[in-house]
Amino acid sequence: MVPTIISKPSFKVAGYGIKTNIADGSFTKDIAAFWNNYDINGWECKMYDQLNPPKHGEVGICVPESRESESLVYLLGVIVEDFEKVTPDLITLELPEATYAVFTTPPVDVTIGGKDGKANQEDFPNAISKTWKYIFEEWFKDSGYEYDETKLDFEFYDERCHFRPDTVMDIYVPVIKKI
Repeated sequence: MVPTIISKPSFKVAGYGIKTNIADGSFTKDIAAFWNNYDINGWECKMYDQLNPPKHGEVGICVPESRESESLVYLLGVIVEDFEKVTPDLITLELPEATYAVFTTPPVDVTIGGKDGKANQEDFPNAISKTWKYIFEEWFKDSGYEYDETKLDFEFYDERCHFRPDTVMDIYVPVIKKI
């Protein structure tokens, strides 16, 4: 798995989110429950209608409340030009310019038609998890880069992850050259 190294200018994100805690390990369950509520409540359509982003794609990002805190906010939003259309039920975040290693997950077939006639709902999250694991357990060792702890990593979901036989998404990891 070879990433693309890019420099991305600062950008703004607005969307829905939840506060969770990493200390007790509940954050993975909380985020999964949030995604379920996101779908059930139709927040994706509402967000696109309200914010009218210039391009399709959602950003999933964990934002620590502080360096010392065990709490974080999980934000699932869209990239916007400004925060003019943001209402109090939405969360906003501005990410600074950064260099990223961009990894694309291996393709997964999530279309309807498996042996039980249903869409495969587990392989895609597993592919995402395995990609994160590969990045931090294997890729960084010999990459010539290190994680830039002054920036935030994020997941990017675009039209390539909508019930396709070759479903993928991108993981953006902030990096700096090793000295």
